[in-house]
Amino acid sequence: MRPLQRVLTLLLLTFVFWGCEQSNRRTQSAIDYIPANAHSVIKLASFETTRNDLASTHLYEQLNNSALYEFFKTSDPFFSQLSTSGESILCFRQTTDSTQDIVFVAPLGSITPPADSLASTGSEKNNYNGYSIETLTPGSVMKYRAQVDSMYIATSSKQVLQDIIDNKTENDPQFRKAFGIKSKDGLVNITSPNQLAINDSVTVSLGARASLELQILPEGVEARGVLLDGDSTDHLVSVFKGLQPQPHQAERVIPLEAMTARGFTYDDVDMLTENLRAYRNDSLVLPAFFESTNEITSIQLPEGTAIVVTSIDPEIAVDEFKRYTEEGERFREVQLYAMAGEGLSFEVFHPLVDRLEATLAFQLDQFFVFTESQEVAQSVIGAYKNNATLANTSYFEGAATQMSQSSSMVVYDMQGRLSNWITSFLEADASQVNKFPLAVLQLSYDRDFAHINLVCKEVAPTQQSTGLVTQLFTKTLDAPLLSAPQFFTNHRTRGKDIVVQDIENQLYLLSAGGKVLWKKRLDGAILGSIQEVDLLRNGKKQLAFVTASTLYIIDRNGNSVAPFPKKYQDKITQPLSIFDYDNRRNYRFVVTQGNKVFMYDSKGKIVTGFTFKQTQSRIVLPPQHIRMGNKDYLLFAEENGKLNILSRVGKERVKVDKKFSFSEMPVAREGLSFVVIDENNDKHSISQTGQVSSQSLNVADNYWFEILGSTKITLDDNLLRINGKLIELPFGVYTNPHLVVANRKTYVLITDLQEKKVYVLDKEGNHLKGFPIYGSSTAALGDAKNNRKNAVVVQGNDNEVILYTVD
Repeated sequence: MRPLQRVLTLLLLTFVFWGCEQSNRRTQSAIDYIPANAHSVIKLASFETTRNDLASTHLYEQLNNSALYEFFKTSDPFFSQLSTSGESILCFRQTTDSTQDIVFVAPLGSITPPADSLASTGSEKNNYNGYSIETLTPGSVMKYRAQVDSMYIATSSKQVLQDIIDNKTENDPQFRKAFGIKSKDGLVNITSPNQLAINDSVTVSLGARASLELQILPEGVEARGVLLDGDSTDHLVSVFKGLQPQPHQAERVIPLEAMTARGFTYDDVDMLTENLRAYRNDSLVLPAFFESTNEITSIQLPEGTAIVVTSIDPEIAVDEFKRYTEEGERFREVQLYAMAGEGLSFEVFHPLVDRLEATLAFQLDQFFVFTESQEVAQSVIGAYKNNATLANTSYFEGAATQMSQSSSMVVYDMQGRLSNWITSFLEADASQVNKFPLAVLQLSYDRDFAHINLVCKEVAPTQQSTGLVTQLFTKTLDAPLLSAPQFFTNHRTRGKDIVVQDIENQLYLLSAGGKVLWKKRLDGAILGSIQEVDLLRNGKKQLAFVTASTLYIIDRNGNSVAPFPKKYQDKITQPLSIFDYDNRRNYRFVVTQGNKVFMYDSKGKIVTGFTFKQTQSRIVLPPQHIRMGNKDYLLFAEENGKLNILSRVGKERVKVDKKFSFSEMPVAREGLSFVVIDENNDKHSISQTGQVSSQSLNVADNYWFEILGSTKITLDDNLLRINGKLIELPFGVYTNPHLVVANRKTYVLITDLQEKKVYVLDKEGNHLKGFPIYGSSTAALGDAKNNRKNAVVVQGNDNEVILYTVD
């Protein structure tokens, strides 16, 4: 070989060896000391801050198998002394189902106190490939440590430490890309979401790597980051490639009682189909029904599963929808359909949504809902009709401020249940946590990655429930209801039971839980409403009412109270009136038969001191008792227009010369006057001396007027006024509004019979949040559970009683 050739060859070999040495040299960055196959790599801006944040959080302490929380919770003699002035790395690598390797990496200069002063036994130091491996204090999770180049490394496994020394570290390009994503100073988790357990038998690969910046707060956690897609079509997130994230709307349908919901959006059905084909490796074709849709969401309820498909053009979607369905019965004014033939299959969308074998379907505005049972369908319809859905909660509104308006995929975990979809990003297993009614995970696809947004905040019980109306029960009676259900005081629970009559004259007493306590067949329809009395003055209430031929007083066990019932040959023509002059439970029961009046005491005997026996013409309103100052007034309105205003003994107390054409409105007290609203809607005010002043109200035919204490309400068509304040209701066919006091507050209740909506307002005229709710009769309001929460009882379908609770 010539001298020049020898020189060139020597230089070439020098460059080759130098290149090999350079390829094995580390960059002196922490990423070069991370063990291979770690399932979670956590960058800590401050070791001490992270430790303090985890110590003060209420969420992490409730998570199952939270590697990060358990690590910092452990009273470790080594790490109890440690703090860092810069970024450090904490790695977790699963070895078996129950064990894992833990590795801590930090630049030598960032550790306080200096690394060589931290506790160790000093009894065992082994050299390995030129590095000294030292055994740490017995009982420490981190059993070994070494200074490798400029890095301090502590680990639970000697083998892992040796592998790091041998440069057997993580070189996956997707990991290095995720690790290099810039973030604010905080806690960043780089994880591998490729073994996400959907259930006991199904796992999915969500994406290649995720980098998530966590903000651990005393009230929960917020997280932002990215999920890398990579080149593989095996990743679930690849289904959204080329699709623009759309606004989610299904939260308007998700019932409050749901445990979890999961949905996805799309703007191009053809692109979605192509992506699903690649992901599933098949040649699927989506039915034409999906061409006018942009969102699919599955909901897990206690009763089962529902899938909601959101349409961007319901008129087109309904034509395709009817190709797969057959018309069935109706529920709450919603047409139900039975799935016909093979129906629509949602299997192609699994695991984006849960599996479902749909048997029923129905439409709620732009939402098409598919369910596996009648019970699920009724739950979804009931919640939607009553606004008892996720979108109407204060905690959703709070989370929405930190969520994106549009996303490719969203997971809602409710009722304190955290699924693996969410806990996998928190390095924990599925968990049940208290005071966390909602956790949200969003993925929004963008080129070859997806933005991650995660919110899970603690909510106080008062915040969690405020403004919600939930259905406590629905009860189907043997026959359609004859009149609206009422509350009846339960002296044992101090709450309310429910009393109602059906068209077969069966009287029911239902508990606040919906149980039929007893049924009793009456001899006819109850006139007017049922009233409560305490006949024995012992706090135990009885039901008092009349039918056309009987005066009943029944105790809460369904038994008549002697000497009642009282039977009559002549027809009773007005509802029962009960006078309790001094509120001492010394009752007077007034029975009306045409123009005849019978007044009984609590023993069922005629009150001999009451001398008023009959009127000149038929009595047209239930007799009334009104007290002004220290005087009692008994009022009897006659068909001939005469208003008798009498004393307790039946003598004329106020002489009224004017005749009135009485309407159905009872005589009211307004200030120190009696008020008559006649059938022409003229208002007549009568003083205690009998002076009458009249005015024309110029109102609609359905005008109503009622006063309770200092609160006055009127209804003029759809215009409701409460103490003069105008509330304009939607046009409808309304029941007469009525006032009720519950839990020391006054409320107004009114029902739109046309739309079957019940409204409840406070006396300032504010609609209670969560209303209107579904109902087809006048409603009653009271504290059914004796828990300082109001409840509303109302008729639903023809033979249905519904009880709602109002928070």
